[in-house]
Amino acid sequence: MAARLSGLGKYFAPGLVLADVPGRDGVEREYTVPLASAELGLWCQTIANATMQIHRASTPEDIQQAVTLIEDLPEMDDRTSLERRVLGDAYEQMVADGVSHQHIAYCAATTYAWILGGDEAAERYWTSGGVPGEAVGPAMNRADRRANQKAGSSPTTSTGEATTTPHLASGAGTNSRRGGRGRGRRGGRSSTTGS
Repeated sequence: MAARLSGLGKYFAPGLVLADVPGRDGVEREYTVPLASAELGLWCQTIANATMQIHRASTPEDIQQAVTLIEDLPEMDDRTSLERRVLGDAYEQMVADGVSHQHIAYCAATTYAWILGGDEAAERYWTSGGVPGEAVGPAMNRADRRANQKAGSSPTTSTGEATTTPHLASGAGTNSRRGGRGRGRRGGRSSTTGS
């Protein structure tokens, strides 16, 4: 008899919650980015793979292979910006609320990390201030990083891709499920993102 699994939606609801985003009036708001469509997930993954190939390229032919990957991507709807593409309706809400371009771009980069690597990748990027070396290492708050520096150690960093192995949720209010293309439980980050 085959296993019957149910309730998948509860692990992914409500999507990625971006909290404490300042608008034009100084009021901080919360935005929810829904799960990526299959097309958007594939688009993001292909861009990430092509970018990795370009960074690892040692010949012009290697670079051309990566460029071909991107050129062969079907257009999803139009040549819209990355911000509009990954944030979806949250982008229009941010614009209406007067969120700055820099904050929108940061939210979009966080969402891109979320689509590719799930909650933990998004949290690492969000809490790192967008510093690439910090974003790929373990999620650490500023106090943890300072303590490590004073102790003479540095945070572990990874040069590999996001893992595709899902991890069990901790159930303690933090979401430890992660995986490629946005696997993992969504939301609940507003209480942990200001550390």
